[in-house]
Amino acid sequence: MGHIFAEIAQLEEKYFSDPWSEKALEDTFEYDVNHLLVEKRDGRVVGYIIFSEVQGEAELLRIAVDKSWRRKGIADSLMQGMMDELLDYEAERISLEVRAHNIAAVKLYKKYGFKDIFIRENYYHDPEDDALIFQLNL
Repeated sequence: MGHIFAEIAQLEEKYFSDPWSEKALEDTFEYDVNHLLVEKRDGRVVGYIIFSEVQGEAELLRIAVDKSWRRKGIADSLMQGMMDELLDYEAERISLEVRAHNIAAVKLYKKYGFKDIFIRENYYHDPEDDALIFQLNL
């Protein structure tokens, strides 16, 4: 799985101001509560979703799709795959945190029925932004 982590780390560098390193990704999956789904095209990772599930409580930790593959249903496929797995695990609720100015992500989460339940003002510093906390009862 190391090669996949290297590809994901490259996407992290491109799209997150606080990217997870290849080592951080490897460490994350030492715990069986953390899960990864990937979408590949032409043999390379073009999207991924990382989530955790512990005793019915789930958290979406990361989702990203390479810019050249956006608007092709990959994020939907990843979200649906996560939801299907969480139902198999009998999870009751999922939460997530997103930058307020990440309009595309906010629209995606609302499409799946997530509701914003809390705002952490000025939570992010690079660049300055609020964090929206979303939750969905499954």
